[in-house]
Amino acid sequence: MGFTNGFRRSTRTLALLSALTLSLAAAACSSGSSESPAAQPTTVPQPDPDKPAVLLVHGAFADGSSWGGVVEQLQRKGFRVTTAAVPLRGLEYDSAYIRGILDAMPGKTLLVGHSYGGAVITNAAAGSPKAAGLVYVAAFAPDQGESLGELDGRFGGPATKITLPQTVPGSPAPELVIDTAKFPEYFAQDVPPVRAAVLAAGQRPISVAAFTETTGAPAWRTLPSWYLVAADDRMIPPAGQREMAARAKATVTEHAGSHAIAVSHPETVVTVIDQAAGTLR
Repeated sequence: MGFTNGFRRSTRTLALLSALTLSLAAAACSSGSSESPAAQPTTVPQPDPDKPAVLLVHGAFADGSSWGGVVEQLQRKGFRVTTAAVPLRGLEYDSAYIRGILDAMPGKTLLVGHSYGGAVITNAAAGSPKAAGLVYVAAFAPDQGESLGELDGRFGGPATKITLPQTVPGSPAPELVIDTAKFPEYFAQDVPPVRAAVLAAGQRPISVAAFTETTGAPAWRTLPSWYLVAADDRMIPPAGQREMAARAKATVTEHAGSHAIAVSHPETVVTVIDQAAGTLR
């Protein structure tokens, strides 16, 4: 009898605990949904065939993940997006690599380059029937015969002051990285410190050849161009960005932001890309 009564009491206790757990879970779900301004979409829209494809080309000391927020918003708008993984082995090599990706794109493509990636698209898109236009995001837009080292010196950039040589056994060429202690201050001062530290830790080294090799005939001479000037950039001084945008006859948008403006203000980058795509229709 004692066992039976104890079993019944245990059963009732478990039932009460179960009901309480379900009630708390329902309350948590209700609270969570009330705090969210809008439910996140569960599906990605199909690409709009009337929009050009978008090829995103990252810069030095970075990788494709820096475009994460931009990619998400572009896909929601119906863009077919490809994020390239730039080898960072030198301007000639990297431009040929990106040209191969461009040639394989399904149709007309808008190339978007950040920082060093701007120099890459300037060379990769030259003479390509797939290239519809160029979007520079706080990027180098060199003219024929110019090197990025030359431009950094002319604009008063900090590359020679904050980069460190990196020796890797078996590497065919010298490489550079940004001193991780200086990375947040110069590259991403408007990014939350924890996120900036992650970017610094994950930076990819770049061959010195990327700064010494010169540019061929620039694609911006024959393609429509847009330029997003990051007004608080400490890597490529804004005055230098404006100078390059002006000679490329680019449509210019200026917005407050660090060199990592695609991370801190992805919506601004998306707006410029969307405007460019709308002009190309």
